[in-house]
Amino acid sequence: MNKLKEKIMPAETEDILRRQQLNKGRSYLMRFSLTAFAAFLAGFGKMIGFPSYMSAAVAAVSGQFAGAALLGAAVSAAIQGSLAAQAVQLGAIFIFAAMSVFFPHWSKNGDPVRLSLTAAAVCLLLSVLVSTVDRVSFTVSMRMISSLMCGCIVYAAAYVGQRSSQGQPLRVQGLTAVYLSMIYIVTVCTLCSVSLGPFNLGRVFACAVIPAAAKKRRAAGGAVMGALTAVSVTMCSASLAVNTMLLAAAGLISSAFVELGRLASGLAFMLSASAALATAGLNADTFNMLADIIAGTAIFAAMPSRFSSKIASRFMILGSAADSAGQTASSRLTFAAMTISDIRQKLALISETVENRAETPSLSERVMAELCSGCRLYDECRKNGCALRLSRSVEHSPDEPVTAGCIRSLSLTKIISDCRREQLADRAEAMRMKEMRLMLREQLEAMSDILNDLSCRLSRRRETDAKLSSAARSYFERQGFRGVRACVYTDECGSRHAEVYLTGEFAGEALTLTAGLCRTLECDLELPGITTASSITKLEFDEIPPFSADLGSYSALGTSSGCSGDTMMTAGASAGEKYVLLSDGMGTGKRARLDSELTVNLAERLLRSGLTMRTAQKVIDSVMQVKEWDESFATLDFLRLDLFSGRAEFLKSGAAPAWLCRDGSAVRIECTSFPTGILRGCEPDIYSCKLFDGDLVLLASDGASEQALSETAALAYEFPELTANELALRAGSACMKNAEGRMDDVTIAVVKITANTGR
Repeated sequence: MNKLKEKIMPAETEDILRRQQLNKGRSYLMRFSLTAFAAFLAGFGKMIGFPSYMSAAVAAVSGQFAGAALLGAAVSAAIQGSLAAQAVQLGAIFIFAAMSVFFPHWSKNGDPVRLSLTAAAVCLLLSVLVSTVDRVSFTVSMRMISSLMCGCIVYAAAYVGQRSSQGQPLRVQGLTAVYLSMIYIVTVCTLCSVSLGPFNLGRVFACAVIPAAAKKRRAAGGAVMGALTAVSVTMCSASLAVNTMLLAAAGLISSAFVELGRLASGLAFMLSASAALATAGLNADTFNMLADIIAGTAIFAAMPSRFSSKIASRFMILGSAADSAGQTASSRLTFAAMTISDIRQKLALISETVENRAETPSLSERVMAELCSGCRLYDECRKNGCALRLSRSVEHSPDEPVTAGCIRSLSLTKIISDCRREQLADRAEAMRMKEMRLMLREQLEAMSDILNDLSCRLSRRRETDAKLSSAARSYFERQGFRGVRACVYTDECGSRHAEVYLTGEFAGEALTLTAGLCRTLECDLELPGITTASSITKLEFDEIPPFSADLGSYSALGTSSGCSGDTMMTAGASAGEKYVLLSDGMGTGKRARLDSELTVNLAERLLRSGLTMRTAQKVIDSVMQVKEWDESFATLDFLRLDLFSGRAEFLKSGAAPAWLCRDGSAVRIECTSFPTGILRGCEPDIYSCKLFDGDLVLLASDGASEQALSETAALAYEFPELTANELALRAGSACMKNAEGRMDDVTIAVVKITANTGR
């Protein structure tokens, strides 16, 4: 038995070694063939009509397969009959091949910096030598530029190859995204120089990549790859770039159909690109571009999902799933806002065209058409001038027209009256349609602003920290909570925020829980905001901002109606974002109160949802204008406090002046705009200023006297220990004393800023 094993084992070992050698030979042959083919295609490459140096870049990156690159580039140059024109490329490839033979360690595990510097130096040296013979300024400059570009591409390709060989995922962000974009641009630019019948290989490749990028990265992927494709084709040939610009829009549209599957996304890309191509007009490249779109879409649809997913998982990875979701949602909202804005612009163009082309018949034309319709003497009246005299008479003096010679003169007065009513009705209808189109444009503009604000709000999440998120989840699990999901991220101000989701209702001591989470995240956090819906509880923790705001208010009636026309409210969108909202309804009593309360409540909801004050003002202005009540308008006095950056923003529409008090002096913040809802298109006054420790901000309705507010500023400087509520009470009392019989509703909001030095 042992002898039999000894006879079998060597045979199996030899078979394994033979297969390993065979696989190694196949791998070597495949890489040799791919390198030669890549250099062969790169040899056809043109950049601005000049032979590119990308074949030399292929040789520099390929390392030990530089000989294969030399073979492929030489065959390509021989087919084109451009051996002399590509002397620099072939010489550089020969040097790289010789270096790979005599200095094999030069290319193995090559450092990207070393490879790129060597490639650029070799190409520049040969370019200088060739330029001593061929001294045409254009070719000399293009050789220098191509040499430097070759070095850049070698660095980008070597960097990507090194990360890929180490098994590290390439995060499409920062410089890595720039390197991948450079490689894509050069690849498409090189392939665009090669045509296979009616097909342009570069555009066919791009039309397959763009819907794939839209499928992976949605609207952002399709738009970016379309834009990069346009740049690539322009670098190759300007004549081919005319129809290529439309691919970015087609990539955006195809991203909306991703959820329906690969086939639906591909069809959407092909149809949208073809439709855009048709609207661009016929030219010499139209049908070739259409063939490229169809071929590229067919390749995308036939590409196996496993293959595309494998490539995407290696080259299209973001920092985390949370970052990817945030960027995707932000890009979708931005695209939707751009689409609505485009629709609004087209609607404005259509409205202007309709108004310019609309021909409203005059009163005399209406009367003559009605009077002379079917009259047996019309031809005779037109010949002898009777019809013309009657028309001029109706035009200049419709109440006393000249009816001499008209057989229908008895019915002329009734016809003029009826035609005048029709004319007025047509004018009213035209004005109504114009008003509706204008209102629709305003609504579309408000929708676009809303989407842009929400997109901006999402993009504020700069970075999600996976380690801190995991630490927060572990902390809550140790406290006995079930189904914990946690996300810790940093916003544009550098402050940390934590969102924790729990299964069931929250039952615990918030103060103790927050203290433990502060130690875990190594930062000071506010007490959480708790929201429960459908057995899921959300806890929002925000880092304590550098500033705090003490809010105080005072309100008093100015009439015996028992109802103040002023409404004041404070709102907080987050720990570092506070709002003070004040509105004064026009008039007195319940009517004024209704307008101001509607304004403030609507503003509070809009601002909490993430909109800016300017967008909220637009929405409120639209709402006030479509109300059926006469003279329905109110003032707006909004204050936004950013306690992280220490800034205050004011929005005022018809409001009384605000006051910024600092070191005992007070600065008026004036308002020159009209109240909201009074006129269409009235822009509010917007101001912004920096806040410091001890600053005092006063908002007041028009019932408060300036003398009382200035006294309050001096009082706050003299007695810094007074709280905002105490200052508001003293300011209100001073206003009531200074009223001197002229009573009006008085509302005062006081904001006292304090620096949190002991965070």
